Amino acid sequence: MRYIDAFPVETKDGEMIALRDPLGVATESLVLSHAGLMVIQCFNGESSTKEIVRRFKRAGNMSADLKSVNGLAAILDENYFLDNKRFRERKAQLERNLLKAGVRKMSHAGVSYPASAAEFTKLVGDFFTDEKGAGLPGPVNGYPTPSAIISPHIDFRIGGPTYTHAYRRMAESQPADVYIILGTGHGGLSELYSVLPVDFETPLGILKTDKQFIADLQQRCDSDLFADAFLHKHEHVIEFQAVLLKQIFGNKNIKIVPILCSFSHLLFNNQRFAKDRKKVDKFVEALRGAIASYPGKVSIIASVDLAHVGPRYGDPEQLDPAFLQRVEQEDKNALAHVTSVNPGGWVEAISGVDDKYRVCGFSSIYTLLSCTTASKGDVLHYEKGRMDDDKSFVSYCSAVLYD
Repeated sequence: MRYIDAFPVETKDGEMIALRDPLGVATESLVLSHAGLMVIQCFNGESSTKEIVRRFKRAGNMSADLKSVNGLAAILDENYFLDNKRFRERKAQLERNLLKAGVRKMSHAGVSYPASAAEFTKLVGDFFTDEKGAGLPGPVNGYPTPSAIISPHIDFRIGGPTYTHAYRRMAESQPADVYIILGTGHGGLSELYSVLPVDFETPLGILKTDKQFIADLQQRCDSDLFADAFLHKHEHVIEFQAVLLKQIFGNKNIKIVPILCSFSHLLFNNQRFAKDRKKVDKFVEALRGAIASYPGKVSIIASVDLAHVGPRYGDPEQLDPAFLQRVEQEDKNALAHVTSVNPGGWVEAISGVDDKYRVCGFSSIYTLLSCTTASKGDVLHYEKGRMDDDKSFVSYCSAVLYD
């Protein structure tokens, strides 16, 4: 098995386990019984299906026959859930297609937001005027251009109004020339960072990438920044910011630099990850250099969510108000280091609780704080979104940083 998302779902046959590919190579989800989930946990690349059957027979706690296990393996292989040559060839082909096309197509249009320009514009307007929104932006009013913002990447259908607080600040100031979007790479990245050197499709037209900036950044880096380009294809974290930037700035000549980030706090306090820590340090140095040498105005967007808590994310039971209050306090403790532009403090805040609440924006925020020219910031809005009927929650916020 390769890395996949697995989560419980209710079916007519009772609770089952759904398998979903965060990379999007497998386009269909699969549903397994709990027994099937136990079987595929033995798909480690070292055991034959016969050995797996013998293991279950020796354990005696459930039955598994060779025909069923072979059939399960075939279904997983057919749907690209196995880490094998067939999957790698498919992924490589899709990556070549993406880079050759020169434009990343909208992946979440028609699901998280409308593909129609008119409908999308109305949706964003509704976010601004929602009771949790920032209110409709006025004209450029003297606000300085933000050096950076923190924006959610939660689905628009859950947290759309929270985006507007940071985007109103941008709408009411002069636009930057380039927006560096640092988004969480949920599928994991072999080089910890990945840059996509193609333009982005939005409901309002194409948003161009700054290929000159990207070329300069790659020249300053030892690692191949395009190695994981395919992972951008179905990631929503850059896409959600791109469509909002296009809505806010229309035909103004802005460009983006799409960067996925993926590493944990363990890089900073576990010697096992010293090599990866050096990769992060070198990338941060390269990005800071590229920003410093850029002839125009640069702004950074961290596309992140914060805590992920509840049964959906592995907590054993539903959450009471006292638990959610503790989560909020830990979020705000960590965000205090964002507003003071303190990357070391951000690391300590997440490491201090061993990332107990699963902050998926850790890497993007660390990179932003390490590269921005900002000296201070404010959290504009904080929210928790309910994700399912089991009362699992994700927290997120809008924040702004200025020089």
